[in-house]
Amino acid sequence: MSKLTLTQLINQMQGKSFTKGWDAVTLYDQRKTNELLFQLYVERFNSEDGYIEPITMDAPWGDGTYVEHIYGLKLGAPRLSFENSSSDSPAKTRLTMDMIGGMIVSTKKYSGGRLFVSRMLKVMPVGGPQLWMDQPVTKVRVSGLGDVLIDLRDADNFKANFVVGSLAMAAVGERFEEYIKALGPKLTWFSIGRLEGIENGILTPQNFEIRTMKSDPNALFGDAQYGDGAVMLFITLRGGQDGPEYYTSEDPYMIPADEGGKRFTGAMLLSSRVLADKILKPALEASIGKGLQLRVADSGRDMASTLEATAGGADIGFATAMYQYWYAPSQGYAWANSRLDPFAYVFRKVDGILTGLTTNYATPGGFAIDWKGIVAGRCKVPADNPSHDFDYSCNYHVGLKLEVVLDAETNYVELGNPQVLHAEADTTFGGTPGYFWNMEGEEDTKRHIRDRVTSTISDVVKKVEIPSIDTFLLRNLLFPGHNALHLTEAFNPGDLAVFGDIDPLRTTVVLSPANSTIEATYGFQFALSPTPDNVTWAVRDIDGQVDMSQLISPSGYFTAPQANQLPDGFLAVVVTAEGTLNGTAFKSSSLVTILASAIVANPIYDAGDPGDKTTFTAQSVNGGTLEWINLTPQWGSSLEPVDDKPNERRYTAGPGSSDPNVAFYVDRFEIKQTVNGVTTSAYIHYLITKLGVTTPMWISEASDPSTGTVQFELRDRDGNPVDPSRVTWKLLAGAGTFDDQTAMYQQPAFVPPGSLVVVTGMVPGMLQDTHALAAVPLPLDRYVELIGSVGNTLKSDWESE
Repeated sequence: MSKLTLTQLINQMQGKSFTKGWDAVTLYDQRKTNELLFQLYVERFNSEDGYIEPITMDAPWGDGTYVEHIYGLKLGAPRLSFENSSSDSPAKTRLTMDMIGGMIVSTKKYSGGRLFVSRMLKVMPVGGPQLWMDQPVTKVRVSGLGDVLIDLRDADNFKANFVVGSLAMAAVGERFEEYIKALGPKLTWFSIGRLEGIENGILTPQNFEIRTMKSDPNALFGDAQYGDGAVMLFITLRGGQDGPEYYTSEDPYMIPADEGGKRFTGAMLLSSRVLADKILKPALEASIGKGLQLRVADSGRDMASTLEATAGGADIGFATAMYQYWYAPSQGYAWANSRLDPFAYVFRKVDGILTGLTTNYATPGGFAIDWKGIVAGRCKVPADNPSHDFDYSCNYHVGLKLEVVLDAETNYVELGNPQVLHAEADTTFGGTPGYFWNMEGEEDTKRHIRDRVTSTISDVVKKVEIPSIDTFLLRNLLFPGHNALHLTEAFNPGDLAVFGDIDPLRTTVVLSPANSTIEATYGFQFALSPTPDNVTWAVRDIDGQVDMSQLISPSGYFTAPQANQLPDGFLAVVVTAEGTLNGTAFKSSSLVTILASAIVANPIYDAGDPGDKTTFTAQSVNGGTLEWINLTPQWGSSLEPVDDKPNERRYTAGPGSSDPNVAFYVDRFEIKQTVNGVTTSAYIHYLITKLGVTTPMWISEASDPSTGTVQFELRDRDGNPVDPSRVTWKLLAGAGTFDDQTAMYQQPAFVPPGSLVVVTGMVPGMLQDTHALAAVPLPLDRYVELIGSVGNTLKSDWESE
């Protein structure tokens, strides 16, 4: 299976059937399926059912030496890919949900040491981690004949990629799986299609089965087509039987690859068997008439079905041919004629050569009628003289092509505009009239027979009338609501094949852009197509459901708020337009994400030993070039570009200083960009752990993080606070005020998104110093619950020994 252009695909389909014994097959490209899932996702924010609430939980892994503290994690729209799909097994896809908001704080411990905060990810809608799962696409009978359903609770093999290594991803993924499976169906169901059993004549669906397929089975990770594929419906029509099989990797991918795969996003095949038996056979018998009876001829496995005549026919009436001859006795020219008595033709097969009236498929992708037969009779010369009366026979061969035409307005498929491709006749005589044919008499008689036979036979088949074929219901099973497969090409190489692009119905108002990410204070214009009447606009925060209509003008111009109005560094809002189109009410929504900074960098904090390597990422909302600056070159660390990945840098932790008494160093990197004279920066911190963390650092019981002020402390084995004057305190990173005598910390009045504070404490010992470390996300009042969760983890580890 591989992607072919439209021309290549039609050539490969010529004379064959690719419906695998099913009545019809419909294919939908993953991009449009994902667009539909995104629409459903946005609509959830305006529904009573709501959406999956931000996730807060702990995910331990690696025999408890690692714990991921997940706080307020928002999941984006589900998105399908097909790298693990196989069309000969039940439909399954890889489902990915981007993590678009929240904080992930990791704790780890070294052998013989204590848990400490080792990493912080500030999850943003740009460049964030992802949750993967293997997702069945199932059929559920909710109404009608069945729904095409994605239920997140049916998924398995969950993996979260903010940890490194397949085992760690799976271990953390199990916690997400437990969370998802505990949700109700209103939050986990995504219906992407429904078969209602609506009447559509002979093309009324009765049943369907779902499969998924990858477009290129040989694509490897990193290839353009990796994960590319389609959702397929194998359809049985009313009164039919389900097919015996499905596509395999040996079959062509049925969505053409023209224009880099962008021109076509859907396809539908109506089997040649259904086309021949249900549409062509009754139409040809009725329009040609003369007792014509046809039967469906199957030429073998995977070959296109055709029709062949079994009965019917008529007579060709009396005719004469006039010509001159040379009459020797009078040494002059005279006239004679040949009389042809009425003779009959039949539609059925005569022998192995004279195959009668049949249908086939003209190149490229057209429908043809072929008629090979014989007529025979008596020829009298002259017409009133029985002395020259002998047999004749005429073999004829007429070919007719019907053009496959797609009505641009109705999207009906028409088989019409009959054109005679060829009309031949070859006559032989069983005798001769002697001198009557001593000039052109024989040729004139043959010519007369040929013209008479070919015109009659051609006129018979040119009467063909085939009704319009409406494939709307078949090709739009998957997309409920306001979307449809709009056809642009139709062919009949064997199966009736139609191709097009999946877009909103022409009666639907489309709000664009559907999904936007912008920086604070910037703006853009929304557009509605077609232009409706009586439009009103609304803007709502997806979390607080707070009306923010002041962000949009009556004309649909959206202006993002100031950065200081985005306490979490970003804000996601749903913009909704309501009004009427041709008197019918409409409602259309779009998702807008506003970032406080044009640069998103992660992790905001990480930790490791000298020589450890990791990867930093930073991305600009406007796509510009970023400048990476090492603000602490004295620690000897390196930061190198990554080939073909401009948003990444490979970091190697340096040795730090030569002072053996200093346990920890913090590298600080600035990532900045200047646009129109305005410089925007983001920061990444890396803690170099020359010595291990041997005791936890606590926030005192009396502290209230919601006030923005806390006191750090160390505790003895009995849990009593150590006198802070015995501890050497250091603020290694972070804004705010820190008292290195009392370990009191107060955050600044305004905390930029992605901020944190790193504090160390050391107590000298007789043989070994005690080292403690705290890394806390800011603002404190925003992360009270997260700080408490991390504290409980540290406490459990401390009390376990």
